[in-house]
Amino acid sequence: MSGVFAELGIAKMTVAEGALRDGVLWDLLGRVHHRDIRDVTIEQFTRRYHVDIAQAQRVGTLAKALLKELEDKKVGMEAVAPFLDWAARLHEIGMSIAQGAYHKHSAYILANADMPGFSRQEQGYLSNLVLAQRGKLSKMRAAFDDDPRLAALALCLRLAVILYRSRRSLKLPKLSLARNDDGFRLRVDGRWLADNGLLAVALESESEQWNGVGRRFEVVET
Repeated sequence: MSGVFAELGIAKMTVAEGALRDGVLWDLLGRVHHRDIRDVTIEQFTRRYHVDIAQAQRVGTLAKALLKELEDKKVGMEAVAPFLDWAARLHEIGMSIAQGAYHKHSAYILANADMPGFSRQEQGYLSNLVLAQRGKLSKMRAAFDDDPRLAALALCLRLAVILYRSRRSLKLPKLSLARNDDGFRLRVDGRWLADNGLLAVALESESEQWNGVGRRFEVVET
């Protein structure tokens, strides 16, 4: 200890009342009693990066509704469901850097920022989910293979981002999302698709992206 003091130039040290384990226990206790410090961190980030709250709510509400249709206790979706809510709330924070490829900037911030309550592994998971919100999915293949649940969360987030690309409230048709043997199937009103040609094209392109990572995404008109 004397050597540490001398090497680091420490003049004085006082005894702390708490320690790392106290902080860890406090964090875990908060999660049990619905005072998760991670939620506080997310709220702080939405303010710091001037998130468009209305858009985040639109995307989050739809993404979570789609995920409910995919809930499967056998694969433990309930354990990762909070990440979809957090990702929706923060998916656009990268716009504070640049609008072009903002999803990459968002993912970088989430991977490297100081986020109280989140472990490094959790930050990495959240960063990957935000990165997967748009663009090519080839970058996500390894992450999806490591945890197939991430693919389900990413699909819900991507669909919500696509359907609310106009950044305004829309009267969406009834959407039905389900798993199939090798991927996912989305059922949507064919007449609505015909009236929304740009969204229909975007959903068709989405099928190609999922095929590229070994998962099938099928849009079925009803």
